[in-house]
Amino acid sequence: MGKCETSTTSIGIKILLSDLILQINEKNFDLIKEILNDGFISDKNEHYNDAYTDILFCNDLPENYLEYKNFLEQEFKNKGSYLHIRNSSKIKPDLRNGCLWERELLLPIKQILETQRWGYDRYGRNGNYCPIDFISSSLDIEQYKEIEKYTIVFILEHYSG
Repeated sequence: MGKCETSTTSIGIKILLSDLILQINEKNFDLIKEILNDGFISDKNEHYNDAYTDILFCNDLPENYLEYKNFLEQEFKNKGSYLHIRNSSKIKPDLRNGCLWERELLLPIKQILETQRWGYDRYGRNGNYCPIDFISSSLDIEQYKEIEKYTIVFILEHYSG
């Protein structure tokens, strides 16, 4: 069957993971959980997203907002990327380039373009386009009005799996 690689461009939000976690309170708990579930770490092939998803999608996440906040703070401060040992199947935690707490979370809000590649070992180039008028379209960020310290950004996401 092969695998699929997907590249997506979006307009969205960028925020330091630490800034987002420190804002968790009883009122915005569900919204921040949704942001964390839908977002991903800005990562240039350093395997921070592997560590991020291992933490966020474990079965032991607390249900109480304070316990959840404390749990994530400790996990994100103590975990970073994964080091993949060449010519080996070994993977080990790696904090040489910092922990997750210091990383930026990206949350796509409005998708602009998407393209996919299927196959085993595909090489070459493919692409897609859209009219440039997407810039003038409105970006609905009303639900994020209670979140502080974020920036609107252009996001390029590549997913292989």
